[in-house]
Amino acid sequence: MIDVERRGPVAVILLNRPKVNALSPELVQTLLRTLEEVSASSGIGAVVLGSRLERAFSAGFDLRALDALGGDAFERFFGTFALLYRRIAGGPVPVVAAVGGHALAGGAILALACERRVFGRGEWGFGLTEVDLGLPLPPGVVELLREAVGAATAYEAAALGRVFQPSEAAARGLAHRLVAPADLLEEAVSEAVALAEKPREALGAIRKALRGPLVERLEAADRNAGDWFRDWWNRPEAVARRRRILERLSSHRTD
Repeated sequence: MIDVERRGPVAVILLNRPKVNALSPELVQTLLRTLEEVSASSGIGAVVLGSRLERAFSAGFDLRALDALGGDAFERFFGTFALLYRRIAGGPVPVVAAVGGHALAGGAILALACERRVFGRGEWGFGLTEVDLGLPLPPGVVELLREAVGAATAYEAAALGRVFQPSEAAARGLAHRLVAPADLLEEAVSEAVALAEKPREALGAIRKALRGPLVERLEAADRNAGDWFRDWWNRPEAVARRRRILERLSSHRTD
């Protein structure tokens, strides 16, 4: 489900859940635990978050798994997910995203929380598609989006659910660098090594000054995040849209 490699002062975390790294409760919990463990490891100065799969970084939440959760379990799941993206955004070491395949909804949120985002060129999409499920972006995610891009792109991403190709994502500020697919992981590791080799205390002070206000906004926005998202998840329009998607997925499985 998750592979971890060490490259000198960098820990590389690779999502590895067939077929598209759908974010189940187990995967989210495992990723949070892994991130906290490697960030606290001696000698680790940065983390790369990527995917073992070629076609997807993460295509979003595992709708089947989440649809089966009861109210309290769903609230706990989303509270854990919100904690995960806050840890990525403001943990003790910087996180660099290596994105070379579809990053949609929850997958796009994880990438957006990273301090640096390296995208591989290709025919894949990056998008916050929650609106098409009848869901608004959680308030904390809106803060991540505002931090990354201007108002026009934020509107297209959030309100229109626009899915951007890698080249346009880079042009809009959703990615910091665009590289050849074959070089993606090595380029992301190089970015992480450059950060890890900076003087630790000086980099920490700079990150606190630059990222601290974002983390404070995330914490304020995410109060009662699980309860807030559960309310939207259970609204009739969201339920109806989710049912249609699940029915379509089931029909494809039996074809």
